[in-house]
Amino acid sequence: MMIKKINKKEFKELFNNLKEKYNIAAPVLVDKNKKSLVEYQYIDDFDRIVWNKQPDSSPKNIIFPQNTPVGNDYKRKQFYNQEQESLILGVRSCDIEAIKTLDQVFIEDEMYVDQNYKQRRGKITLVGLSCPERNKSCFCDALGFNPVESEYAPLYIFKEENEFWIKVKDEKFEKDFVNLPDGDQEKLKELIEKRLDTFKESSFDLDIPIPLPEKEMFAADIWEEMSEKCLGCGICTYYCPTCYCFNFIWEGNDGESTKYKNWDSCMFSTYSAHASGHNPRDSKDKRYRNRIMHKFSYHPLNYEGLGCVGCGRCIDRCPVNLDIREALKLTEKYLSEKGGAKSGKN
Repeated sequence: MMIKKINKKEFKELFNNLKEKYNIAAPVLVDKNKKSLVEYQYIDDFDRIVWNKQPDSSPKNIIFPQNTPVGNDYKRKQFYNQEQESLILGVRSCDIEAIKTLDQVFIEDEMYVDQNYKQRRGKITLVGLSCPERNKSCFCDALGFNPVESEYAPLYIFKEENEFWIKVKDEKFEKDFVNLPDGDQEKLKELIEKRLDTFKESSFDLDIPIPLPEKEMFAADIWEEMSEKCLGCGICTYYCPTCYCFNFIWEGNDGESTKYKNWDSCMFSTYSAHASGHNPRDSKDKRYRNRIMHKFSYHPLNYEGLGCVGCGRCIDRCPVNLDIREALKLTEKYLSEKGGAKSGKN
C-alpha cells in the first residue's frame, strides 16, 4: 500500500498527467435549464471538479448509461477515448457499494453476463472519496456500510481542506503516483478514526431481518399506507444508484433501425404489463412493495448484500417527500407487532 499527500496545485498537475493516460470522469456542476446539478461527466479540466457536495446523481450513468445504442453498426461521437482505460474520481462509499451491486448482477451472475456492461466496466477504475460528515438524508451507516472508506475501490482520496491524501491499495497503480510526496500513514489513520467518530451515532435505528421474509411481507397490509402519496413518476429509480431495470427500444424506418438499451422503472404503471393485457402490479402499492422487497429481500436472497446503499437520493428527489426510511420503520413496526420474523434465508 502507498500513501501520498498533495496540495490542490499538485493534484492539478497530477490530473493533467493522468489524463494523458486515462479518460477521467468526475462530479461537476451541470446546467439543467432552470437549475444546476452535480453529475458525473468525462472532463479535462481539474478546476471543474466538485469535491464538497454529494453528487445529485451517481456514476451509474458512466458505467451503465441511461441510453445505450446496441449493435456493432452504430456510430456516434464519443466524449472519451474508448480504447483507453478510465478513472472515475470522487466516488463516495455509497456509490462504490452501488456499483458493486451492479457488478454482481451484470458480471458475476453465472446465469447471465451482460457483455456490453462487462466490456465497459473492465476499463473503469473507481477512485473513492471519503465522506467527512453525514448529509441529512444519508443512512448508509444504518445499513452497515462504511461512509469513510469502502474496500471495493483500489484508490482512495481523503480530502482535508485544500490537501488530499491518496491511498493506493493496488500496486497496479503505484507507478502513476510514485513521484508524489509521501504521506504519514499514522496521521492518515488519525484522520480516518476522527471521521469514523462523526458517524458513531447512527443516522437512524433499524432492526429488521435481512433478507426480509418474503411471504410475511408480501401479504402485509402496510403497503397502501406506505405508497399513499406516491405519484408513480419513477424519479426515485432514476436517481437510485442500484436500480438497473432496462428495456429495449428500436428506432428507424425504411428497413434501417437502431436498437437502444434504456433505463426503465418498476414504478411505472406499464412496467409489468403483459402482452395479454394482464398486469400483476396494477396498483402503486404493489409496485412500491416490489421496490422495497427487491432491495431488502429479493436481492439479498440472490446476491451478497443489499439492493439499497442508503445514499438518500430518492428522499431528496421525491416530489412528494416519500421517505424510504419511514417505509423501513413501518416494516420494522409491522414485523414487531407480528411477534418478529426470521430472515428470509431461514
